[in-house]
Amino acid sequence: MLNYFKHFTVVLFLLGGVLLTMSLQSSFLPQNPLPKSVLFVSRQIPCCGSVYMSAANALPGIGGFSKYQVAAPAFLCILNPDNSIDTLIDGSRPESNPFQLIDISSPCLSWDAKKIVFAGLKKGNYVLGNNNMTPDEPNAWRIYIISVDGRHLSQVSFDEAPLNLNQFNPFARGVLKGYDDTHPIWLPDGRICFSSTRFPGIGMYNVTRTSNLYVIHENGTGLHRITSDKNAADKPVLDPVTGKIVFARWWRNFYWPYDPMTTKQHPVYTDGWSYKDGLTSYLDSTLDGQSFMFNNNAFLLTEINPDGTEMKLFSAHYREVSNNNAYGGCFDVDGNFIGNWFPIEHQSESSGFGGLKRYYRGTAKRPVGLIGVYQYGNFDYYIKDPPSYGIFKGSYAAEPSVASDGNILFSMAKDPNQDYGIYIMNADGSSPQLVYDHPGTTELNAQIVEPRKLPKILLDKVSQVADPLPPTGIQDLKKEGSFEFDCRNIFFNSPIDDGIIAAPAVGNMSTVRFYAAPLLNQQYGSLEMLDYPLLYNEINVDAYNRVFEKNAPAHVPLFEQGRSSVALGYKVPRTGGGIMDGAAHVTGFNYGRPGQHVTCVGCHAGHSVIPVPDQPDELFFTNLAPGAKIMASSSMNPPGNVIDKKNRTATQHWFTPEGVDPTGQWLKLKWLEPIYVKQIKLYNIPDTNRLRVEHCIVRLYADSSFKQLITTMDVNEKLSNMGTRLALNQVEKIQSMQVEFIKVTGGIYHWNAASLGEIEVISSNIDPATFKSICDCKGSAYGPYKLDSCGHCLLPEDPKFNDCLTHLDRAINGHKVLVYQDHIQQKIRISILDDIIENSDLIRLWNINGQSIPAWISYSDGDVTIDLSSCKAGIYFLSLVKDHQNELIKFIKW
Repeated sequence: MLNYFKHFTVVLFLLGGVLLTMSLQSSFLPQNPLPKSVLFVSRQIPCCGSVYMSAANALPGIGGFSKYQVAAPAFLCILNPDNSIDTLIDGSRPESNPFQLIDISSPCLSWDAKKIVFAGLKKGNYVLGNNNMTPDEPNAWRIYIISVDGRHLSQVSFDEAPLNLNQFNPFARGVLKGYDDTHPIWLPDGRICFSSTRFPGIGMYNVTRTSNLYVIHENGTGLHRITSDKNAADKPVLDPVTGKIVFARWWRNFYWPYDPMTTKQHPVYTDGWSYKDGLTSYLDSTLDGQSFMFNNNAFLLTEINPDGTEMKLFSAHYREVSNNNAYGGCFDVDGNFIGNWFPIEHQSESSGFGGLKRYYRGTAKRPVGLIGVYQYGNFDYYIKDPPSYGIFKGSYAAEPSVASDGNILFSMAKDPNQDYGIYIMNADGSSPQLVYDHPGTTELNAQIVEPRKLPKILLDKVSQVADPLPPTGIQDLKKEGSFEFDCRNIFFNSPIDDGIIAAPAVGNMSTVRFYAAPLLNQQYGSLEMLDYPLLYNEINVDAYNRVFEKNAPAHVPLFEQGRSSVALGYKVPRTGGGIMDGAAHVTGFNYGRPGQHVTCVGCHAGHSVIPVPDQPDELFFTNLAPGAKIMASSSMNPPGNVIDKKNRTATQHWFTPEGVDPTGQWLKLKWLEPIYVKQIKLYNIPDTNRLRVEHCIVRLYADSSFKQLITTMDVNEKLSNMGTRLALNQVEKIQSMQVEFIKVTGGIYHWNAASLGEIEVISSNIDPATFKSICDCKGSAYGPYKLDSCGHCLLPEDPKFNDCLTHLDRAINGHKVLVYQDHIQQKIRISILDDIIENSDLIRLWNINGQSIPAWISYSDGDVTIDLSSCKAGIYFLSLVKDHQNELIKFIKW
């Protein structure tokens, strides 16, 4: 049996000026041979794995804490089915490879299994320890490629000319000097995506360098940045289903929401602010004292196109930040994500000590633990006093890959020494078996060497290369152009139990404030009071619930905050449907690429996952119950549980107290403004054997005082826990409603009680009679309707759509001409169907008074385009002249 360590026993190399001697064993633990070869990397086990337990070792390559930690010498290897090992790169002998590599991180097989891309570290003087212990990162990790047979080693990413960092605080320039590249993956078109600290930034916790995603060609050309994160974009993975990139995104924003418009300098850092522009740098001062709710500090799975467009949340279930936390992984054969879960969610105070979970697309399903430590459990710390925060008793698992048969390869360690070996288990996490382990080193990133089906290639829509430096302030905030942010119904809610919290209440949000947060000239660490965000715009919510920012700065970290009307106190609207679980304030950041049009609905955590409806009916009729004020005749639990969008996923429900007869008990809902109700659904609590509403009465009122009764619905049937739909003969305009309980069987605990799982009110705050005027061509919204050739709003497939696309009855000197007016682009396009001389005398523009109007005219491929942007709204005539023949076409500019 061969062993890749048997060729050497003593390794000498220089790290941080210290001569190290290592003796490596010539045997490894018993293993279960696999029918196919396995790629993996074996690295030394670095010290200093946690700030809360000095004896714990680190898992290298994870988060800001150990992402660039030196774990040399490393060995890039292939384990063969006969248990022999091929060493592709021997980090103990840097002279054996042309780049003198001593350490290797994050190897990734190409789709055809012929090449490996990885992050490599050249021989040099480096300080050992984690990010909290070293004055600087190595600033030497670069991307390399090698063939699976060990040949053709080449460098992909290189050193660039040093940036001029004079725009930053002098104390920040040392932190920002240099950069590292890591976590490379193959895109299906042959390019490589990786994470890097090349773009200057400091994360909002523990002075961690900001990382972003870059794309580069295999030959080292075409390097460009595709993300503009404030904190970190790490561990990209290619989604085999969509062709998008799924990556770990550090979700944190320490500019916390604050209701008053107080402006107050910070008492210590006098260049900074304690309160300004509706924000505070004091976490304890945030809305309603909800410091935990707004203090997000975790990595979440996010997806993005390879060109950096269409970023949105990939997987999250409600606001369960700890449960949703994920940092890298792979996809299983069903298209779900097998990810690393680590107890220190921001990974800037420890590395490793976690487990593996299965994360599902979207928001409806809660992640499921597979193996290792994948939840806090009962907080059984490895050391009790002082507690080893983030290090619990148990075995630890990390860095999975899924084979074509569905089995999962991963690394596992039995204790905080974090000596990882390679294991394989069933897809459900059962029957883990050892594949390979060399005691005293850590074996990571194991992958079966086999071709994989090539995902579809997503072509780049945006090709502009992002600048290497951020803007310096409001004056050059849009130096890289802009993009459009289009929230088409800010009060939109997704279905019950789908894992997304509720939107703000209708009538309770009047404007949206837009902030930019690039690294400016004050910040030199992770200080909340410095580099306060730039408030660059505030936009009213229009009459159709739309917020349309047409000029958002591109390639800049942004966030938004809603505000109520001045009459309601100009406060930040709370969300949650009676049980506060957030506010109209983004607790992370977003960004866009130049020229991109970003659309969404809602204004709450998870809203980017909601598909944007095309039709006005689907866009404006949504569940508005969460925006009601709810009251109950009596309560054991808050009645807000009835309108929180949770029934099967709820942890508690409203019910009446012990000793209260459920008959005659009631719930009342009222809204800030009238709504148009299309459908009402009442949900029994999930356990119908425990409690069942068998008879109730629903009353709808025109006013908010429950006096002007519109209709009564006698619901004399058992309510379903999947929702019982109430029949409405027509859309009703209401402002309040009541549910009265007539008969309830069963109860809660040991007493008979009234209860409801959820109330859903499908309604709109916009009069449906106006929906016909809500279309793209009117500039108000949204659907597939377009201005037709006559200037009417129609669907393109409507038979009348081309009624005014003029086919002239008689040709101009034998030439057939089609004329089409484009109101959106403010142009007239003339298609000339056969050869015609390009002659500006052919086309003239006249106003209704017979005056000639100058217009910009262009010719291309037989088409003539007339630009009308400089013309005022009104009636015009287009004159087509050829060989003394004249045709006049009348048109209207809106």
